[in-house]
Amino acid sequence: MPPMQWDPSPEPQDTLGQRLDSAARHLLPSFIAVLAIIVLSAPLGLPGAAELLPPIMIGSVFFWSLWRPSGMPALNVFILGIFMDLIGFTPLGVSAFILLLVHGLASYTRFGLMRLNFLLVWGVFGLIGAAASVLQWALACVFRLHALDPAPAFFEALLCIGIYPLLSAVSSWFLHILDGKPTS
Repeated sequence: MPPMQWDPSPEPQDTLGQRLDSAARHLLPSFIAVLAIIVLSAPLGLPGAAELLPPIMIGSVFFWSLWRPSGMPALNVFILGIFMDLIGFTPLGVSAFILLLVHGLASYTRFGLMRLNFLLVWGVFGLIGAAASVLQWALACVFRLHALDPAPAFFEALLCIGIYPLLSAVSSWFLHILDGKPTS
């Protein structure tokens, strides 16, 4: 065994507080998504809450998978989808499957989309959100073994597209806070 040598410049270790702060910064997007699922699923009498839940979750997963993938890893997306299915009484795995597809598309196109301006990113999200809404409608038709009215899927696609700018603005504000950048 070689003799131990003293290294005068070891890398500093993070303190417990720094590690907890880092963990909290990484878990905050998923925690906010869980709160959104609970609030929008609770019988609080909020008008349109059930209709807003899928577009908000699709938009949140897309945004965080694009701009901060460490805040929305695939395991968290899967758990959020299963939680959404359990709370919303939808067939188990449908929301998880759709959210994982959105996460995968956002992660795959991340470096290309990050270079684009907001309107182009919004357009790409609009296509992904509309496809997710149609897929959800198609899976509902398969599970019920007959064709359902496509109007709710069309409405959900429009909600996805329409809510993304507000969702993106709020999420960007949180992203700046998480990065420690001052807000002006």
